[in-house]
Amino acid sequence: MYKDFFQITFPGAELVYFGVFKLFGPRAWIPNAMLLVLGLALTWVSIVISSKVMRGWGVFLPAVLLLTFSVYKGLDTSHHWYSVLAVMTAVALTIEKRTRARRAVAGMLCGLALFFTQSRGLAALFGFSVYLMWEHRRKGQTWLELLRNQASLAGAFLLTVVTTNTYFVWKAGLTRFLYCTVVFVRRYFATHTPSDNWRVYLLSPPPLRAWHGLAWLLLYVLVHVLVPFVYLFFFLRWHREARFHPEYPWDRLMLINLTGLSLFVGVASAPSYFRLCVVSPPALILFAWLLSLPGRPETILRTLLWAFALVLVFVEPFNTQRHLTPCLDTPSGRIAFLAPELYDRYRWIRDHTRPGDFFYQADWADTYFALELNNPTPLPFLTSTDYTRPEQVQQVVKGLAEHNVLLVLWSSVGLDMHLLEGDAPDHLGPLRAHLRTQYYVVKTFTGGDEIWQRRE
Repeated sequence: MYKDFFQITFPGAELVYFGVFKLFGPRAWIPNAMLLVLGLALTWVSIVISSKVMRGWGVFLPAVLLLTFSVYKGLDTSHHWYSVLAVMTAVALTIEKRTRARRAVAGMLCGLALFFTQSRGLAALFGFSVYLMWEHRRKGQTWLELLRNQASLAGAFLLTVVTTNTYFVWKAGLTRFLYCTVVFVRRYFATHTPSDNWRVYLLSPPPLRAWHGLAWLLLYVLVHVLVPFVYLFFFLRWHREARFHPEYPWDRLMLINLTGLSLFVGVASAPSYFRLCVVSPPALILFAWLLSLPGRPETILRTLLWAFALVLVFVEPFNTQRHLTPCLDTPSGRIAFLAPELYDRYRWIRDHTRPGDFFYQADWADTYFALELNNPTPLPFLTSTDYTRPEQVQQVVKGLAEHNVLLVLWSSVGLDMHLLEGDAPDHLGPLRAHLRTQYYVVKTFTGGDEIWQRRE
């Protein structure tokens, strides 16, 4: 990584899958199994944390909301959920007691979160550090105690970061490693798509194609409202009621609140629906706690929320399973496709390639794993924005030529349509010229994807 092929995140998720593939081979069932493991782990951690601030059936409400509101709309087994799981585990470990050992382990877990997602690990460390300062002031601790507490947290964090990344820094070089994971991210990540900025908030509601789409529209609004406004509402509630209700576990709730708010800060520069779902677990726990307080409005809203979540638990899987789903036998196993056009594309590529062939998919990188194909370039995908740099385009052209790549999958919609508008920087010109002179179109799929074949 970073030396032979380009990657912007730290190598945590890739290392996990590398180990699993070494054990079982690159099988199609592995991402599904890992998603199941992640979902169960997040559910368990959510219940553990909720049980420290609530009682009764309310303990399970955040977990149900997590599965129906967030995980279902974020079925992604990449680095995102792994980093959140590490942060939530740190909260569960320190919510009752914050001994030196527990603070150190929390720092290690924040370092582990950074090993998967840089911004999330740093945000979590910041949240825990702010909480220690709040606790220092609340308990009247000495400055020396605060310094020791912060040192145990930050020291364990730094030790974990250094330990987990040393091998990759050694192999790729510190300059290259920092360029990919820090410099490139700061300079070019926001140019990946037009929505990778703060304007994406509430920008992409789900389409209302049928009456049951109202449920997903409601979910969309709820997630955007809860994150981050539930944290601000909690601050107001704590400031107003902490003196009158000392029986409430304010210290535990404040830890959840500050951690959740810090996670939101980590995605605030581009708060897309998916990112808000990923960082929503603390918000869901706080929301459930607020609804557990005595009061008629809270009781009514809590009942409606339970009913809505339980309906989604049964209705949405039924709605998905009742449709005929085409299946395809691939080198990695049998795969079902919810989108017919995706099935047609995979079937054509499977029938015209063999496992181990060099094949380049320009717009994304989903076919390599399923069809056991090799990417001949250092780039997993291309964009028609500043995110794809000119030198990277040259590397792609070089890789196609060196490996005599027979087939290239090109997305005219994703990579060419903006040329008509002329409002975005584009560095793909040399690659387009290479394709026009060395390749020709042999297949066009629904949606604009094209297969280009090398000329004899």
